[in-house]
Amino acid sequence: MTSKIQQFYPVDNAGQIFIPIHSPKEPTISRISVTLNESVKIEQLQKALEITIKRFPFFQVYLKKTFFRFIFEHTNDIPQIEEDTGRTNRYVNFMENNFLFRIRALEKTVAIELSHALSDGYGTLSFLLTLIAQYFEIQGNKIDTDELIKNVYEPIDKEEWQCGYRNTFSPKGPKQKIFPPAYIPKNKMIPVEKYYSTRIFMDLEDIRSKARKMNTTLNVYMSAIYAESLQELFFEDIKNGSAKSNLPIRVQIPVNLRKYYPTKTLKNFSYVYSPSFNSGEHRFSFKEIVTHISNSIRHERHSGSLENQISRNLRLEKNFFFRFTPLPLKNLLFRFFYFLFSRNLYSGILTNLGDIILPSPLEQFITGFNVLPGNSHFLGRITALYSYKGKLEMNIGSSCSDLRLENTIIKKLKELSIQYEVIYKRDDKSQP
Repeated sequence: MTSKIQQFYPVDNAGQIFIPIHSPKEPTISRISVTLNESVKIEQLQKALEITIKRFPFFQVYLKKTFFRFIFEHTNDIPQIEEDTGRTNRYVNFMENNFLFRIRALEKTVAIELSHALSDGYGTLSFLLTLIAQYFEIQGNKIDTDELIKNVYEPIDKEEWQCGYRNTFSPKGPKQKIFPPAYIPKNKMIPVEKYYSTRIFMDLEDIRSKARKMNTTLNVYMSAIYAESLQELFFEDIKNGSAKSNLPIRVQIPVNLRKYYPTKTLKNFSYVYSPSFNSGEHRFSFKEIVTHISNSIRHERHSGSLENQISRNLRLEKNFFFRFTPLPLKNLLFRFFYFLFSRNLYSGILTNLGDIILPSPLEQFITGFNVLPGNSHFLGRITALYSYKGKLEMNIGSSCSDLRLENTIIKKLKELSIQYEVIYKRDDKSQP
């Protein structure tokens, strides 16, 4: 344990990829917001932020270049609360002494928008909840701390800012095969300054019950709904000549590795499951897709694929020639590797933040959450799952002008007799 503030903090293994690809069309910024039961007092929230940021010095940083690598440099500057607007998840040039996150507030909403170069959903949520807890502490409420909500006066464990991958896994392992490109729905993109979303609310226990009847998990069940909807678009695009029938449908399902490998890191620490199937000559049923995704995840989890994929990523940064490659050339290589191992390999992304459970003293002040994943003009849509107070939400962030995927998912929910509510965010319209 330490309370000493470092001047420099390393970029974690995953963050090294997110920095070079960060651009207006792929800003790598995700958003989590909370809705309070009262209007936000901005001055008190700013005071809470000034206290909370000292507990997260590895977030109180600017991105800096050295000759060989990027580094995070600590600053005594304090981020300022910004007014929340409809323009969310927007690109920020981090090389101009801008923080890698924003705290935004308006009416009853407090939001954090944070780059994946700095942390993942778990670390983002931890920072936001600690801030909100401190906000209510300032108002005289006693809020319990837990794994997510930090005591702002406790010593900082250095493991929180260290790379969980480097501390947990070995760079040694067999070579990983390169997946072939996947089917990606054809979409017309909206301007980069816009970002749409479709929030679909369901009853958590209803979905869990339906998943149990199919002997599977909620995550697999919802992933199958997502994958079957992509399959519908796939056959549409084959028919209209905009997709090749030999392409696989592959879904990226990021999962929090902390449930498998205990760590205190608040940096990136996730793994990507990659179930895929070729349906060009055979339309898979929902039950078949559930079975396939379940078996694929089980195989990756227990066959060593998980460890081997992470070892591959670590092996690159350990390579002697790569380590001493000048940064401009290294950035080009990172972009190449991103395209080779990620960018064109997935038909869709479905990330699950899990069930958010708060200490009762804090829960009484928070009526809801909104988790909006980062946007990508290459993929078009990225989707998040989370649950709170018995409600499961699927939030589809979209850079597309159409609602093809959203409408197909809603159609599938009706077929499965799943009750739902939907909220659209599309410019000034409450619904299309």
